[in-house]
Amino acid sequence: MKKIVFSTVLGLVLLLTTAKVAGANEGVIQLAGKTDADGRCFAVSIYVDGNYKLLMTCRGLSMALDPVLNKYIVWANVGENKQRLGEIVNGKLSAVIGEKFDSLFVTLESDAYSNKPSINMVLNGKVEQIDFGKGVFNSSLAPTAMITQAVKLDDKGVAIVPTSAPTKNLTGAVVAIGKAILFGFIILLIIVGVMSFLARRKNL
Repeated sequence: MKKIVFSTVLGLVLLLTTAKVAGANEGVIQLAGKTDADGRCFAVSIYVDGNYKLLMTCRGLSMALDPVLNKYIVWANVGENKQRLGEIVNGKLSAVIGEKFDSLFVTLESDAYSNKPSINMVLNGKVEQIDFGKGVFNSSLAPTAMITQAVKLDDKGVAIVPTSAPTKNLTGAVVAIGKAILFGFIILLIIVGVMSFLARRKNL
């Protein structure tokens, strides 16, 4: 019974340890040197489509530090192996790693395509879990709702463009003024006709 309990506990410990190691491969890496003069690098590793995609940016790396050792090469510690990821160019690096790794380091090399790292390590750093934090929702960044109007079609299939309220009011006012002018003109004609009729009767 004790052996079963011990085996179960050991299995759980190994499972949790493996889960932590696996989770650590997706995270952030802050690479630093012995002094601030060595510069600093920040990298992020994201697991996508079966590979770890790595993006790195650096600050403070000395250019032309040595006439021979003038290439900054990034390496990953994959178990006991050292995998070359590439050269830092203009302070940037983009790489893809197919295997799990727990740390990165940077060396100075004379050959940008060297397969083995030299002893001239200038920066290193371990993979740390991503701290998502609590975060704060900003309602001002949320998209605003768009009000859409249904398009009406006439018998011929042509879209009917709705007129706004001010246009309708203006049209109604123009029509009312036109009617008033027409009515006044008709009254004037009637008055002139009556006066002409009365003038003719007097002459008779």
